[in-house]
Amino acid sequence: MLKNSRFIFFTLIIICFLLGIVCPYILPDKFYPDSIHIITDPYNEIGVFNGSYGLTILIYYSTGIYKLPYSIIAIIQLTILFLIIYKTGIPEKFSQLSIKNFLIYLAFLMMAIFIGQPTKEFITFIFIAFIVYIFQSNYISVGIAILISSLYFFLFGFLFRPYFSFIPFISLAIYLITKIRFKNRWILSILLGISVILLFSLTYKIAKGDFLSQVTRENINKLRLNEGDANADTMIVSPIPITNIFTEAFATVYGFITVNFPINALSFFYKPQVIAFVIWQLFMTWIIIVRFGYLLEEFPNRKKELWLMCILLSYFIIQGIFEPDLGSAIRHKIGILPLIYYLFYYDDFKRKI
Repeated sequence: MLKNSRFIFFTLIIICFLLGIVCPYILPDKFYPDSIHIITDPYNEIGVFNGSYGLTILIYYSTGIYKLPYSIIAIIQLTILFLIIYKTGIPEKFSQLSIKNFLIYLAFLMMAIFIGQPTKEFITFIFIAFIVYIFQSNYISVGIAILISSLYFFLFGFLFRPYFSFIPFISLAIYLITKIRFKNRWILSILLGISVILLFSLTYKIAKGDFLSQVTRENINKLRLNEGDANADTMIVSPIPITNIFTEAFATVYGFITVNFPINALSFFYKPQVIAFVIWQLFMTWIIIVRFGYLLEEFPNRKKELWLMCILLSYFIIQGIFEPDLGSAIRHKIGILPLIYYLFYYDDFKRKI
C-alpha cells in the first residue's frame, strides 16, 4: 500500500514540475501580477520592514533568483516545497481513490500554478511548514509548541502579514470553546473566532477611524474598480455598506462564507476556474469540519492536532475580513497547504522528527 502511495506521490511531483515549466509560456499575465510586482519592484519597496512585498522582494533579490526565468524559479521552489511535504510524510493510503486524496492531488497541481513563480506564498508556505514541524515533533510538549508558534506568528505578522498576529488569539478562543461538551461545537467555535476578529476590528476603528475589512478589502476593491481591473468581477464585496460594528460583522460573516462555503460563486458558471475552486473548497471545508469533529472526540489525546486545527480555522476566519478576491482566496489557501495536508492525514504522521 505504501509503495503505491509513494508512486502516486512522486508521479504527482513530476507532473507538477512539468506544469511549473510550461505554465509561464501558456498562462496569461493575470496569473502573475504578484510575480511582476516582486521582480520589477516598481515602488522601491525592498526592505525588511516594508511589509510582505518589501521582505519578499529582498529575499528574491538577495538570492539572485529574480534574474532567472520563471520556469527555473518553478523548479527551484517546487523542489523545496515538495521536500517539505515529503518530510511531513506520505500517507499510507495516498494511492486510494477518495475525495480527501483527490483534493490534495489538485492542491499539488495548484502549487505548480500559484507557487511555481515568484510569490509571497512561497514564504508563507515555508513558515506554515515550520509551525507544523514544531507540533509534529515528539520532543516538544504541547505547551511549549503553542508558546513558540504564537511568538513566531507575532513575528511573522510584524514582518510580513499583520493579520497572522491575530491567529494565536483566535486559536485560543476556539480551543477554549472545545472544552464545552455539546453538539456541533464547531459552529460556536467559529462564531467565537469571528467575535474575536470583530473585537480587533472595533479596536482598530477606534484607533484609526476605519474597520479592518474597509482598509484590507473594501478600499482595495474600490481602487481596483476605479482602475478598471479586468478581474474585478470575482472580488468579494459586502452587499451592505460598512458603517458600524453590526455591518462590519455582516461583512465579516459574508466574507467567511464566500471563501469557505462559496455557493454564491456558482454565479460565475462561465469561469471554469472559479467553479473548480467552488467544488474544491466546498469539499475541503466539509472534510475539515469532519476532521475537527474527530479531534474533539479524541481529546485530550490529540491536543497538538487540535491546536493546529484551531490555527487552521483561525486562518479561515481571518480570510473573511482580509480576503479581497476569490482568486486570491485559493492562492492564499495553497500557501498554508502544509497545515491542511497534515490535518488531512495526521493519523499517518505519528513519528519523531
